[in-house]
Amino acid sequence: MKYILLFFTLSFTCCTTSNFFNSKNIIIDKFPKDTTLFGEKINIESIGTNYLIIIDTLLICFKAQGVDNYFDIYSTNTLNKLGACLTTGRGPNEFLSIQYNGQYFNDSLGIRMWLKDDANLRISLFNLTESIKQEKTIIDSCIYLDRVQEGYGFLINDTLINIDPYPENVFFKTYELSTDKLLEPIKMFKNPYPNHSYQDQIFAMTTTLRPNNKRFASSMIFFNQINIYSSNFKYRKSLSIYTPTPSIKQVLNTPREERIVYYSLVGSTMKYIYALYINQPNSSWDTPRKIEIHIFDWDGISIQKLIIPQNIIYFTIDEKHKQLLGITSDEEIYKYDISMCI
Repeated sequence: MKYILLFFTLSFTCCTTSNFFNSKNIIIDKFPKDTTLFGEKINIESIGTNYLIIIDTLLICFKAQGVDNYFDIYSTNTLNKLGACLTTGRGPNEFLSIQYNGQYFNDSLGIRMWLKDDANLRISLFNLTESIKQEKTIIDSCIYLDRVQEGYGFLINDTLINIDPYPENVFFKTYELSTDKLLEPIKMFKNPYPNHSYQDQIFAMTTTLRPNNKRFASSMIFFNQINIYSSNFKYRKSLSIYTPTPSIKQVLNTPREERIVYYSLVGSTMKYIYALYINQPNSSWDTPRKIEIHIFDWDGISIQKLIIPQNIIYFTIDEKHKQLLGITSDEEIYKYDISMCI
């Protein structure tokens, strides 16, 4: 197993500001096409599943709390269970927390996934194929961190990119592994009201990286906004959905439980960005209702709106079978035909 130890700069004196709220947003008031999907329930029992992951012909039921293990693995062709792996602990092949940001390899060495464990201060290259074959967790290499790097962590060649959420700001940090150097951070968002009592997590968002590693897309939880940008921020586009983006002050002045949750998740393929649109107060966003998934291309052009009768809280795309799989808060899994828009 290969190990790399990183020592991150603990502080910095300057940064570039690239505030998405300072740019002129494109308002998407409607989508070219609306399609209602009808789901088929899948009979899979994986107790504690929070998220679904599909890689090639494998369906992973990801249990964020590590109930028995983190991953239950099934075949997308037969829905037969193929195994379970990734146990909780502090051992070399164990995890105290897992964050998966959609990055994997599928080559002669098998399917390998980058997994981030903030609690154990490491990023591991997990070999899914060998773990299924050997019926135990196989880690090909690790990058050890000297401190918790909170937020989304993406590895692009010899570069680690971390989208770091501070209470008052969000920083886009680029760390060169080959030279052991932290580049000048980019401030993505700045809160002009840092002393406000409700300012925590104001810029919360979910982020996906295009499979060719060229662009990111982030959906904001408390703003009706999708941001598409390159790692050097030379390309940047912000979309406001249905109405102009509410002001920071407006959101801050709304009590936490009454804040509107706009987007809870964003995912992507090479062709499209898929964003799960909630548009409900924080206190009731998981109540039964129809759900929308908004589809955009990587240039920010709106493509289609999918309407889903079930109240799914998470989804993943099965490109091979042209399906979307979603899971509800009751851990019921549904599959939907999306051959018309994939």
